[in-house]
Amino acid sequence: MQQQITVSAYDMEVTQKSFISTLKWLEYYIENSGYSGNWQKQIHEPIGRKDLNNQPDEIKGFMETALLALDGMVENKPDSILENLRQQFYSWLDKSGIGVDNCPKELIECLVNIHKVLTNDGKEFAERVDREADEDIAKMTPEERRQNFNHAFTVTQRLMEAARAREKSLEGKTYKDVETKNQFTGSHEQGKKLFGQIKSQCSANSGNVDFDKVVEDFRNNPQYWRLDEIPTELDYIGEIKKKEWLLIRWDARENDFDPQTGKFNFNNNPIYRWENFNSQQRFEIKQAKGITGEYLNDEEIRWIVREVKENPRVWKVGEIDKKIYLIHGSAQIERNEVGTLIHSQQKFSETEWAEINGAFKRAMVIDEIKQNAKLERGLVVLNRETSEISESEDWYIHNQLKREFDSETKCLIYVPNLMIRAKDLTEAEQKELGYKSEATLHQTQSDNNRRGSGKGGSFGKNPLLWGSGVVISLIGLAFTKK
Repeated sequence: MQQQITVSAYDMEVTQKSFISTLKWLEYYIENSGYSGNWQKQIHEPIGRKDLNNQPDEIKGFMETALLALDGMVENKPDSILENLRQQFYSWLDKSGIGVDNCPKELIECLVNIHKVLTNDGKEFAERVDREADEDIAKMTPEERRQNFNHAFTVTQRLMEAARAREKSLEGKTYKDVETKNQFTGSHEQGKKLFGQIKSQCSANSGNVDFDKVVEDFRNNPQYWRLDEIPTELDYIGEIKKKEWLLIRWDARENDFDPQTGKFNFNNNPIYRWENFNSQQRFEIKQAKGITGEYLNDEEIRWIVREVKENPRVWKVGEIDKKIYLIHGSAQIERNEVGTLIHSQQKFSETEWAEINGAFKRAMVIDEIKQNAKLERGLVVLNRETSEISESEDWYIHNQLKREFDSETKCLIYVPNLMIRAKDLTEAEQKELGYKSEATLHQTQSDNNRRGSGKGGSFGKNPLLWGSGVVISLIGLAFTKK
C-alpha cells in the first residue's frame, strides 16, 4: 500500500496517456498495413501528423516510439497499476476484431511487445529500438544529424515546459486522483484468452515446428503432399475472405473452420504456411514438385529481406548475365533457383535493398571486432554530433583508435567505425563475440541510461534532461506529436 501511495497523480496521468497513445498508433498502423481482418477502430482521436507518408513501416516506428515512452513510465511501478493497464489492453483486443488465424507476424510482434512492456519485461524491446535508432543516426550525414537534433531539442523543450506546468498543478495528489477507468468495452477475460491463443498459434505454426523434418517428409513422400492456395478465412455467409499458400499433407482437415469466426484451424492440422519455410526449404519443396516460376505471392521478397537480416553470412550479392542478384550460399546458378535462392535486385525496393546492404555491413563489423577490437567496460562516451553521453557502458574499441577526450566533460569522444557499444549488438552478435554483461554494474544506473534513451539513443547526463523522470519519459512522445 505504501508503494502505491508514492505514485503521484502526474506519474499516473502520463502513464495512462502514454498507454492510450501507443494503442492509437497501433490502430493507425493496422489501418494502413492492409490488414485483411474485420478489425474495429476504438480510439477516434486523430493522429494529427500531416507529414506522414502513411507507410506501414514508418507508422510502426512511431508506435514503437510511443511504446518506448510507456516502457520508461511503467518501470518500478506497482503491479496493481500494470494490471490495470493490462486489463485495458485485453479489453481493447477483445473488441479489435483481430483473430487468431488472421494475425500477421508484424502485428503479432506489436501485440507481444506491448504485452511485454505491460508485464515489465520490455528491456529487450527497448534495447532493440535503441539499437535501430543508433543505426539510423549512423546513416545520417552530419548536417542531417544537426537538423534532427535541433528539431528534437526544440520540440522537447516545449513539451517539457508544458509537462512541468502540469506536474506542478497536480502537486500533492496521488494516483487515486487520476481517472484510469477502462474506456474499452470488451471483456478483459476474453481478450486475455485471445492474446494467449494468438501467441500459441504463432508458436504452433512456426517456432515449435521442425520445418526441416516437414521438408524431409515432403521429399521422401511427395505424393502425399501438395503446395496449394486455399481459403483460410470465410465471411458470415461462407464466402471466401482470404486465401493463403500452404503446404498440405493428404490427411489434413481442409474444411476445418471455426463456425463462429470463419477462421481456418491450423492446430494439430498438418497444414503449414508457405511463409514459415526459409529460402532453402522453399527451394527444396519446389524442386521436389517440379514447380517452376519465380514467386507464389507478392510477400516473398519481404521474407527474403527478413532472412538476410537474420543471417547475412549465407547470402551474397553477385552478377549473373551482367545483372545484380542476391544469391544464397547454396545456389548453383544452373538450377531453376530464381524466386527461392536467387533474387534480382530489381525485385527489391530501394529501402529493402538498403536493409540488405546494412545487414552485410553489420556482419563485416562483427568480423572486424573479432580480429581487431577489444572489450572495455564502464566507459563514459560523448557523441559530439548528437551531444549524447552514454555512461558506464561496455564498448568494443578498435586497436587503431587514437583516443581523444572532451575538454569540458572529460568524456571519451565517440569515433564512428572504431567504437561500438556492446548493448547495440543483437543478442546473436553478443553471443558470437562471447559478450556477457558485467554482473556488478548497478541496475539503477542501467535503468537511468535506458530511461533517458528514446528513438535517438541514450542521453545520459545531457543537461536537457535534468529534472523529473516523468518529463524524461515524455521525450518519446515528442516525436509522435505535431
